[in-house]
Amino acid sequence: MDYQALLALRIGLVVVLYFAVLQVVFVARRELRHEVRAVAQGQTRTREVVGHLIVIDPGSAKLPSGDPMRNGAEYDIEPITTLGRSPTNSVPIDSGFVSADHARIIYRDGSLWVEDLQSRNGIFVDGHKVGAPVAVSPGSILQIGDTRFKFTT
Repeated sequence: MDYQALLALRIGLVVVLYFAVLQVVFVARRELRHEVRAVAQGQTRTREVVGHLIVIDPGSAKLPSGDPMRNGAEYDIEPITTLGRSPTNSVPIDSGFVSADHARIIYRDGSLWVEDLQSRNGIFVDGHKVGAPVAVSPGSILQIGDTRFKFTT
């Protein structure tokens, strides 16, 4: 293969990559404009809440602000809710016993399911260690690290 053909291939690859990046930028700008317009008109997205988690024993957990998690604190459960030490989780739990992405709650077929995300310490539902996704109901107790929650509707 001669150098001119190789150069043409490289230039073509760069053009394709720039085109892909520009497409992402245009889509993001369009979505942002749409979102700004919706907020300006008073239209906001509503979150679908399918249940709640109530803290019944905060253990050593802290909030992302550094304040201790308190008994009775209530967290909304959305169709997909994540729990873990990372502040990007739906329910951030700052504790040395909790993995960055520890567990996930999924609303599927009218039921809530809890699954361990291969955390180091695992999760417990009603005192039993969970290895595979398990369905939970109101009143079930979820333990992540040394923090315990109760499911409610």
